[in-house]
Amino acid sequence: MNGSKEKTIHFITGASGVGKTTLVIQLEKKYKSMPWTFLHFDQIGVPPVSKMQKEFGSPLGWQEAKTYEWIGKLIYAYTGEKIFFEGQVNLQFIYNGFEKYNFKNYKIILLDCSEEEMERRLTHKRGQPELFNTDMRNWLRFLRNQAQEFKTTVIDSSNLPEDEVLKEFEEAINL
Repeated sequence: MNGSKEKTIHFITGASGVGKTTLVIQLEKKYKSMPWTFLHFDQIGVPPVSKMQKEFGSPLGWQEAKTYEWIGKLIYAYTGEKIFFEGQVNLQFIYNGFEKYNFKNYKIILLDCSEEEMERRLTHKRGQPELFNTDMRNWLRFLRNQAQEFKTTVIDSSNLPEDEVLKEFEEAINL
């Protein structure tokens, strides 16, 4: 299985604006001398909703198919001993994907934040106020509820500076 028994995959998920990309960039900077892999779900490109519907039946169908595809790549195509991967993904799809490939050495972390902080980050920090909408707020709540249901580790980044989020993440995965 391409060294998969030695590798550990850390799957970081959460809604837009919670700090996923920032966390992975910080990890990559801090651990640049390590033989680790740092990836972003959106590297594959996100097609228009109309294409997702045509090819996969819905945006959710696209996300599920691409999650399984990514997990397969993480397991078989990347050889680093630690892989850090971030993306906005339904936790059920993540669990199902690892189960599909019978891969056990993974950890899922949900980054979370308050709706007020999400609005501040998306509107003022990223300049993307259109992302702070009802769908994104519902997605934030949905992922939070899933994490509780699956007993997934959650890091609330609402009131934490970036270096503290990094520290909490390192502690959560025993890094």
